[in-house]
Amino acid sequence: MCYTEAFYKDICTVLGRLPSHTEISFAITDEDETSYYGLRKDENEISYPINSSSAFEIGSVTKSFTGNILTNLAVENKINLDAQLSDFLSFKLKGNPPITLKHLAMHTSGLPRMPIGYDERNNFIRENPFINYKEDELISYLEKELVLESFPGEKVSYSNLGYAILGQIIAKIEGQSLPDVMRKRIFDVLEMRNSVFNIDGITAKLIKGLDKEGNFTPYWNSGIFNGSLGVISTAEDLNKFAKNVLNPANKVTDLQIKNSIYAKPNVYSAIGWVLVKTSGSSPILKINGGTAGFACSIFLNRKNQKALSFCSNIHPDTYMEWIEPLCAMAVK
Repeated sequence: MCYTEAFYKDICTVLGRLPSHTEISFAITDEDETSYYGLRKDENEISYPINSSSAFEIGSVTKSFTGNILTNLAVENKINLDAQLSDFLSFKLKGNPPITLKHLAMHTSGLPRMPIGYDERNNFIRENPFINYKEDELISYLEKELVLESFPGEKVSYSNLGYAILGQIIAKIEGQSLPDVMRKRIFDVLEMRNSVFNIDGITAKLIKGLDKEGNFTPYWNSGIFNGSLGVISTAEDLNKFAKNVLNPANKVTDLQIKNSIYAKPNVYSAIGWVLVKTSGSSPILKINGGTAGFACSIFLNRKNQKALSFCSNIHPDTYMEWIEPLCAMAVK
């Protein structure tokens, strides 16, 4: 049995344990050949929809696009990755920490995962947690309340806040909103026609998210955190991006990987990606994302020219326990 067949069999087994209305769409590229797979569970029946162009929230996989754009700007000599964050802000961070663009992109800035207290605000909506967090609140927090969890560059500590700031900086450099920059630089170039930030812009079938018990969940609006999450996409579109990253001549990907730092055994944080190096295996680039009712991954093996683009409406906790550990198998 080949790795793809084994992966597919394992996914089918996991699907049998998941709630009704669970839907999975994934693409596997092996050099120049791509195969698409669709699976859906309704009650106790498994069906096989053609859903490669069905749309799912992809959560933090958005960061791979943000990191790609930032690195592209560096390749174009529009920015220096080691430039100080303060050079791009109209206000001062509390304590004036020496955070660079690279620190933000590699999760080594020392910034917390989210602004402290963001979920304790009177206007916080748990079902749509980012929508009401405004720019003036963010600036006030960064100016008056910011406390770093570690010194910049010292260690890897995942930060949605860091990528939110990075998205705003990219928008400022390009003179456009980040969604417009992403569309111009990635979606249009790669003909990713079903990738957007706003569900109102979706023309493809939009899948409904599910919580752990199988209840439908609301869609999220990423607001000013759109550098960190918020894209809605398809397995077909993500595969187009993945194949671009696989390209051995892609200087942007080379630079993203070159700038990587140790996170934990076998795992390194690169710009917009996680790099996994294990003895006896080819390095794997990966990124995972989740929202209230969706989970998604891209896994890449540049040496073997293999890629997996995986979309689902599986709750992220369940996905990371049962699905994500299987994904590396598909790109061996």
